[in-house]
Amino acid sequence: MQQVVVNTAGWVRTESETETAEVRLSYDAADPFAVTVDVTAPTRHMTWVFSRDLLADGLRSMVPLGEGRIQVQATSVLTEISGDDESGARVVLRLPWWNTREFVRLSHAEVPRGRETCDVDAWVAALTTPQD
Repeated sequence: MQQVVVNTAGWVRTESETETAEVRLSYDAADPFAVTVDVTAPTRHMTWVFSRDLLADGLRSMVPLGEGRIQVQATSVLTEISGDDESGARVVLRLPWWNTREFVRLSHAEVPRGRETCDVDAWVAALTTPQD
């Protein structure tokens, strides 16, 4: 199994400012239910890990989806992902919709939706194994 990575540009908006950001969307079939969004902007770095299904469903929704710390929605040409940065401040990440859609399409080509599997025993063993 492979990883899917899409690098794109985006905008981070807070209550007081908007800045451009480099964004890396990544999917690893070893953790088939999750996506990782790494955001690097001039004044902040954030890493969000959340459900691949939330991202896919949010691309088709004009209202925010998600009941936890992360919410996703589509606008006319943008994907909006909102969550907290490292300081706990609420931020909105805006990405080109087509780049996000291509990332989701590639992840579904790697592991189709509904065909995800997870070896829970191996996952627990990895979490509980002492690190050197």
